[in-house]
Amino acid sequence: MGKVADKAWKMIKMVNLIEGKHSRYNREEIQNLLDIKKNTFFRYKNCLEEAGIVIYYNRKLKAYKIREDCHLKPPNLTLSEALALIASSNSILNNSELPYYEEVNSSLAKITATLPSKVQAVLEPLKSRIHFSLNSLVDYSECREIYTLLDNAIHKETNVWIKYYSHKSNKTSERIVSPYILDFKKGFLYLIAYCHNKNETRMFRVDRIKEIKITRDKFKYPDDFSLKKYMGNSWGTMRGEKDVQVKVKFSGDIARWIKENNYHPTQEVEELEGGSIIMSFTTSGLSEVKGWILKYGASAEVLEPESLREEIKDEIKGMMEVYK
Repeated sequence: MGKVADKAWKMIKMVNLIEGKHSRYNREEIQNLLDIKKNTFFRYKNCLEEAGIVIYYNRKLKAYKIREDCHLKPPNLTLSEALALIASSNSILNNSELPYYEEVNSSLAKITATLPSKVQAVLEPLKSRIHFSLNSLVDYSECREIYTLLDNAIHKETNVWIKYYSHKSNKTSERIVSPYILDFKKGFLYLIAYCHNKNETRMFRVDRIKEIKITRDKFKYPDDFSLKKYMGNSWGTMRGEKDVQVKVKFSGDIARWIKENNYHPTQEVEELEGGSIIMSFTTSGLSEVKGWILKYGASAEVLEPESLREEIKDEIKGMMEVYK
């Protein structure tokens, strides 16, 4: 995170600390929580006041507060904007296991309450009839403290110590990592971070972090890092060392299904006589691709690469042994 982004985040946090009805923070407490000096506190205060957010010291409460007339006014949302907001938020509101469930629920309730009564009357019966599914395969309600600390460490660019369980090695290890990004993908929440033990950027499933502590050590978010670049042409979450060209022939009803969907940004579809298709794409890491192909059974045939074709054969042989 650059200096501008860090400043913006700290000012947002400053507003968050003092805007609560029951908040009671004096200057020293705010400085400690934001890790800033006295002159920086007043600089942020002046900057916020220039933006119309007037902060004053309440002598009775012995705390800083935001002037009543400076709170945000109700947003002037159209019916379509309000409906889109509710529909997109339902993916989280209907799944209490997802991160930030409470925050989204609370903010949406506040926004909805500011809408005209006639608009609310129209939206109410539609809430349960438009829904986008965002499924979590883990109950993240038990990880709330972990991802809250990670979120804080990401914003403050502070290294964290974690005790992490690796499924691959079936072992738990202690690591120091520089947290870059939290990314929800394929039903799991992942932390992309630089691992100081392995001297490389890695992905960690948040639910496999057993313990976490924020350190005093700072890091600088690399200017050239990008999640898209890091993931490359991976099929899902598993990255390989090099890209591989894959060709799969699909037939029957599955061919029509595959043709309608976009599974990978590099995919190309060639239609054959009789309704079959050949789907081509470039990816790194074939284990996830193998699992995806196997679920289509005899309707999918790997043409390239030969190594993946052989792996599919071996898997089928193993299945035959199980079901003989």
